[in-house]
Amino acid sequence: MAEKKAIEPKAKSRFDTLSTGRQTALRRARENSDLTIPGLVPQDGQDSNSSFSQPYQSLGARGVNNLASYLLVTQFPPDQHFARLSVHEDAAEELGEKLTEVKTALSRISAKAHLLLETTAARPVMMEALRHLIVAGNALLNVPLEGTPRIFRLDQYVVLRDERGRMLEAVIHERVYPSALDEETLTACKVEVKPGEENTQLVDLYTHVFREGDQYRHYQQINDHIVPNSEGASPMDAPAFIALRWQAVPGSDYGRAHVSEYVGDLMSLEDLSKSIIQFASLASRVVYLVEPNSMTDIEELNEAENGDYVHGYADKVKALQMEKYADFQVASSVAERLELRLSHSFLLQSGTVRNAERVTAEEIRAMAQELENVLGGTYTVLSAELQLPLIKRYLYILQRSGQAPNLPETIKPTIVTGFEALGRNHAATRLNRWLDDMKARYGEQILAQITDPTEVGRRLADSYGIDAVDDLIKSPEVQQEEQQAAASQQAAMSAVPQVAKGVMDGMVAEGGPPIPTGA
Repeated sequence: MAEKKAIEPKAKSRFDTLSTGRQTALRRARENSDLTIPGLVPQDGQDSNSSFSQPYQSLGARGVNNLASYLLVTQFPPDQHFARLSVHEDAAEELGEKLTEVKTALSRISAKAHLLLETTAARPVMMEALRHLIVAGNALLNVPLEGTPRIFRLDQYVVLRDERGRMLEAVIHERVYPSALDEETLTACKVEVKPGEENTQLVDLYTHVFREGDQYRHYQQINDHIVPNSEGASPMDAPAFIALRWQAVPGSDYGRAHVSEYVGDLMSLEDLSKSIIQFASLASRVVYLVEPNSMTDIEELNEAENGDYVHGYADKVKALQMEKYADFQVASSVAERLELRLSHSFLLQSGTVRNAERVTAEEIRAMAQELENVLGGTYTVLSAELQLPLIKRYLYILQRSGQAPNLPETIKPTIVTGFEALGRNHAATRLNRWLDDMKARYGEQILAQITDPTEVGRRLADSYGIDAVDDLIKSPEVQQEEQQAAASQQAAMSAVPQVAKGVMDGMVAEGGPPIPTGA
């Protein structure tokens, strides 16, 4: 094995160089954030103490949070594994094991990998990563060997990709307090800390990730010095740093956000919402006009209590009204259409169901299925760039810690949620509809005669993502034995009346006691 080359600390210079190619993507991300969740991607110079401008509508924020929650549940279901280890029967024979035994062992390893997702508190991190993907289109995920994963915003890192979209290089820029660094790091990196300012002054920390051969190497840098014990490496197929994109743009280092595709509607809704709110504020003012030459005493009107009598003429006092109701209706109608379109885009089903007295369940199911189909392309990108590298990373961590054996190349993880689950849902829907149509046309008895319940059960179990279905379904031998036993029992029960009748007939023929005919 070739020795690793010594690392030259050039993280800061690479960050400054690659920042130029990030400007357009970062500008769009900040504009999207201002329209949806202000501060998610802050402007230059803003921090946690800054005040962010609030939009006049909340549909953008509600849509982002709803879509992120929807994706989190479909990509990482709490009651289901999002990936499983697959093996072909021929590969199992080469290992000298039965296919069922190999699948059982792989299922246990897969369960350990998914347990890491829960025990390392990765689910909140995935939720935040999805929100950044929807708004900014990009995020960088760090999955260390130990501890909780981290998420970096687009303004915190730069990335470089090859012609296939795979990460070539990434540089992360953070600002940390000296108190968060140990004495060895402070000394080696020549960090000067003024007394009493350990938690006030900030230090620039750069993390450089680059591809070298068939692995990714990384290190950290402060003041042109490498941070002690910060060097590391990870395999290319199980990287410690995963550069995520919402929509892959060919030839671009950065992805495109979901919000960017509907930014026109969001901007229009923002302007209309501002106009409607300002109109409502003006319309809510109560101002009375009194004819100048009238004898009405304005002070007397102001001081009058409820039920008092005052001198004056009613037609000399009129309320000031804005005769703009027709214009208000136009703005309100356009805003409602924009909200409907955006509700479709962000899977807000409550805003897409038509306003009618009777909305059938079938109509709602069809609408939900249509909304899920919108995310087909998104599922594909997230499956290839988030789920698959993540499960490989967790398997690598288990192997490094000795909790799982090294698996042969013939055993590969496959994703079973997201786009794959969407396809299986379609298959289950088609199968159930076919069974319902057959039962309605020919009857339940005919359907039972022409269909195989075991095969139907297998297909439904596969569509619903149920593992180890063979353990749930009885084998053909067991089914045949039970059928034979049931047939024998039925034959025996049918023969009992005939045997009893023969015995009684014999007793009568031999002069036995007469058969009672009643009271």
